[in-house]
Amino acid sequence: MTITMMMIFGILAVAVVFLVSEWLPMEVVALLVLGSVAITGLVNPLDALAGFSNPAVITVWAVFILSSGLTKTGVANYVGRMVLNLSGKSEASIISVIMVSAGVMSAFMNNVAVAALMLPVIMDISRQTNNAPSRLMMPLAYGSLLGGLTTKIGTPPNLLVSGVLSENNLEGFALFDFAPVGVVVMVSGVLL
Repeated sequence: MTITMMMIFGILAVAVVFLVSEWLPMEVVALLVLGSVAITGLVNPLDALAGFSNPAVITVWAVFILSSGLTKTGVANYVGRMVLNLSGKSEASIISVIMVSAGVMSAFMNNVAVAALMLPVIMDISRQTNNAPSRLMMPLAYGSLLGGLTTKIGTPPNLLVSGVLSENNLEGFALFDFAPVGVVVMVSGVLL
């Protein structure tokens, strides 16, 4: 039995223990096994990610992890206080600040994650300012959608298109290649 075989059997045995005991959720165990075989060099990291069909899927997954971390560390509460301090009590200024802040975050995070992060913030702002939540939710949705258009990682289609270009031996997009058009669209949407 070679060292490689022993390492594989060791990782498999640990995975079985975790799966049977349910100490960790199944998906966490699966990702730990995937990471273990890649880190130990048993599998090439690119081959380890090949099952996800496209590296963009991993990037979107990483963005969701980043979003969850921002929520759990209290960044959402900080953003809510900043939005309220910047906007004052006027509904028009609150809407503008919500759209701009959601757009800026959405340029570097997933659109859905930004909306999920900002949702409790918007509810708090609506309670504090006596504005109907429905009047602030739509601007949040539009701001996050429009902000995602400004960068390569802002929205999954941008990532996928860049990945397909690279796979076909063409130059993929850089991070801010979408910005000239995306910023104009975002600013126009906020003004509208």
